[in-house]
Amino acid sequence: MHPIRTASEITANIIIQPLERIPLYQKLAKKIQELNTLGMLNTKIAKTLKINKKTVRRALRHKD
Repeated sequence: MHPIRTASEITANIIIQPLERIPLYQKLAKKIQELNTLGMLNTKIAKTLKINKKTVRRALRHKD
């Protein structure tokens, strides 16, 4: 008979990578571009999405 191996007998090297956070302007870039194409002003987009005007400008400059 063979002994039963337990988890404590098995060595494992695991590397946990940190999650990559996607900036808000990249997440919203497509929606902001659509609203801008429809003629909505940056200030109005910012108020509608409850974000900063600077975030809107960054999103409009963002290329996929």
